[in-house]
Amino acid sequence: MSAITFHSIADSAYLWAVMHVADEKGAPYTVTPLAYRSPEHLALHPFGKMPIMQHGDFVLYESLAIAHYIDRAFEGPPLQPPGPRAQAIALRWVSVINAYVFPIMNRFMKERLVRPAWGVEPDHAFIESARDALILQMETIETALADGAYLAGETLTIADSFLLPQLLFFALTPEGEALMAQAPRTKAWLARMMARASYVGGAMSRAYDAIGQLPKPTKLAWPIT
Repeated sequence: MSAITFHSIADSAYLWAVMHVADEKGAPYTVTPLAYRSPEHLALHPFGKMPIMQHGDFVLYESLAIAHYIDRAFEGPPLQPPGPRAQAIALRWVSVINAYVFPIMNRFMKERLVRPAWGVEPDHAFIESARDALILQMETIETALADGAYLAGETLTIADSFLLPQLLFFALTPEGEALMAQAPRTKAWLARMMARASYVGGAMSRAYDAIGQLPKPTKLAWPIT
């Protein structure tokens, strides 16, 4: 089967999620750089988000739809559970990550690590306001992992691919590191995900190594307990 093309900026968390799905399936792909909100971008995605997938003459946007297509179009281990309950749980987790986790975890990492490294003052009001949401998110993930090695049971699904780039980089912040220390199942999940061939040597692992070199704050922004 022909290779997929992902149109995206290189450091999109959702690009990493769908590339992870493709790597788990063994689906070949390339990444074509795309200038944010350029005419070329908006012609592919009317709402100006990334990534966009192209497979032959089929163009598709929205990461959940892309992940579903890759899972169904390519051979390899299925990444969506067969039963209705387990599949509903996996899809619920993708929805939770998109609606609640990504807007907080992704921005929190940028405010705590990336903006200071660029010499830009972080948004201290956002950092303070994120505390309760981040604690709730980590508690919810930890509770879910009591039922299996992965978010929807004992087998990796697209839900895990969506969570990985969020939790991976949040864990580099002092607050993420401290919350991970209180969440042994979540910490073990992250270690399992980072040990998989779909992560090792990929773009996400290289970004992780790069961001891990940024200076870290020496003090927690807020108490963990």
